Amino acid sequence: MSHEQLPKYVADQLMNLCLDTIDKTKQALVFCNTKRGAESQAERVSKKVTLNGEKAERCAVLAEQILGALESPTKQCKRLALCVKNGLAFHHAGLNAKQREIIETAFRKSEIFIICCTPTLAMGLDLPAFRSIIRDVKRFTLGKTWGMAHIPVLEYHQMAGRAGRPGMEDFGEAIIVAGSAGEAEDALERYIRGEPEQIISKLAVEPVLRTYLLSLISTGFIKDRKTMYAFFDKTFYAQQYADVSKLHIILDKMLMLLDEWEFIKVIGGDGGSGGIAEVDEFASADA
Repeated sequence: MSHEQLPKYVADQLMNLCLDTIDKTKQALVFCNTKRGAESQAERVSKKVTLNGEKAERCAVLAEQILGALESPTKQCKRLALCVKNGLAFHHAGLNAKQREIIETAFRKSEIFIICCTPTLAMGLDLPAFRSIIRDVKRFTLGKTWGMAHIPVLEYHQMAGRAGRPGMEDFGEAIIVAGSAGEAEDALERYIRGEPEQIISKLAVEPVLRTYLLSLISTGFIKDRKTMYAFFDKTFYAQQYADVSKLHIILDKMLMLLDEWEFIKVIGGDGGSGGIAEVDEFASADA
């Protein structure tokens, strides 16, 4: 951890971080908990930025490309284009794939300073961010923890890990924006000093296991019980479950349900050599 006193451009500390990043001619990802939050944050910062010269010309071209990604630009397209014109962007799953590609490519070329995004951008993409700014460490959830809940420690690590990527920056800064000293202390204990959660296989959820099994049968990867057992015995789920014989019982149960619902046809009884064939009517629907 390090301590740095930032210049005070405005009263808002997140805005200060963004403006300081631009002043340093660096780049940042600002993680927000909703699509709307990412959009509004990008718009607020972009209104404080004025570009000149070659940078302004290049961003104007990018803005036109954003508008041209759809035959008829939507209100969202126009808002995004206005942000891009000032070197900012928002990024989430609701954008057109072409627009996301334009933004990601421009960021890699240092043509865009800041992307305000949802946590989906923390997964898999290698982007040259100097700062990873986590605006929200809580988000709305459904189920047992209905309401606002803290994001997992693993998710924080994913977002923080976007800063200072090897070969792109000498070092990076991961910053959680806290609203008070109490929130800052909680973030320190929970995310910096805290232990990541245990990873649990999603295949432990029966509907997920059924869907996964059906997709493997539909693609022809699994043709009988023998190949089914062999495949699932090598999964992370099997390692966690630790009892292969019980896992096979669960798989047989899933198989019989799929057969009963006529998604597949089990041939040759319950033996390991019994074949599995698709029912064409459903195979095409699930493809």
